[in-house]
Amino acid sequence: MTDAAQLQSRKQAVRLRRFLLASTTYALGLLILALCSAFGLLAVADLARIGLSFLAANLVFYAVFRSGWNLRFADPSLTQVQVCVAACLVGFILVWGEHVHFVAVPFYSSIFVFAMLQLNTRQLVAVELFVLGTYGVAIALRMNRYGGSLDLRIEAIDAAVVVLCSIWFAFAASYISNLRERLRESKQTIEALATRDAMTDTWNRRHIDALLASELQRKERIGGQLCVALIDLDHFKSVNDRYGHLTGDAVLQQVAHAMKQQLRSVDPLGRFGGEEFLALLPGASLPDARACAERLLRGVAGLSVLPDAASRVTISIGLAEAVLGEPAEGLLARADGALYRAKHEGRNRVELALRAVH
Repeated sequence: MTDAAQLQSRKQAVRLRRFLLASTTYALGLLILALCSAFGLLAVADLARIGLSFLAANLVFYAVFRSGWNLRFADPSLTQVQVCVAACLVGFILVWGEHVHFVAVPFYSSIFVFAMLQLNTRQLVAVELFVLGTYGVAIALRMNRYGGSLDLRIEAIDAAVVVLCSIWFAFAASYISNLRERLRESKQTIEALATRDAMTDTWNRRHIDALLASELQRKERIGGQLCVALIDLDHFKSVNDRYGHLTGDAVLQQVAHAMKQQLRSVDPLGRFGGEEFLALLPGASLPDARACAERLLRGVAGLSVLPDAASRVTISIGLAEAVLGEPAEGLLARADGALYRAKHEGRNRVELALRAVH
């Protein structure tokens, strides 16, 4: 199973657990209705009808999640659909249960609690309108079914409580949804700070090391090719000494940008330290990696980033191809040796690492 498939499987498992948690709410509601039936407030036949409707709805959703059919929808969690179905079932209770109208408020409340975990403000507004619409239909059917036996004063109070409470819960859910979104954005910012190099907007050393370890593990599991390119800016100290550190920083930023332009989207680039970078080239053979490295050389050499228009920034690259069983330290050491030879042979060139010795 690929990493993408494993991630999708884990997400699907989370959705199924979330649905099963929602199903416990149905079970709790059915228990409350069973107590109402025990005290003579709900006929056994009506309890059975409601129970069967609960069971049917849950079985359908369970089948959808287990089959993966939910993945066809924009929201694979089907939160909005589940909430709307639950609102219809509450209306069903109001129609079939003459004396259990008091369960509407807690049932609708649980619907909005579930909704706030996933839906955004716009979706919550749509759910609120749907709840009020289905509630209005249920009340109309209820009045038609039971006629003069209902106490209109109690029905009016119940309606006011349901409408006001559902509106309040919708606003509260919207507020919590906004907080959740801000928390998600803060989490993404923190993750970026923890994994990105602020100067060059490439991966930082710790994260590129982790990505290399992951690629080596993938190679152990499923095989395939993997090359690494250890890249160093030539004479970078002289750039700082001659033009100043602000110019040096600008050089690092533009070199990193130029290299990212030449790499594939699947080729991570990280700042390895100082003026050194590490590029991972998964699925690339050594000839493919060399062709990529040559593009990096040309892309950087074509930059005009120094105040002296006649001066050019260049890079040297050491390439190494991973072999099964080789640790990351050994692979990087071979790439570093190749980089050293590139420096020794005149810079602005690519050198291939020596073969791994086991």
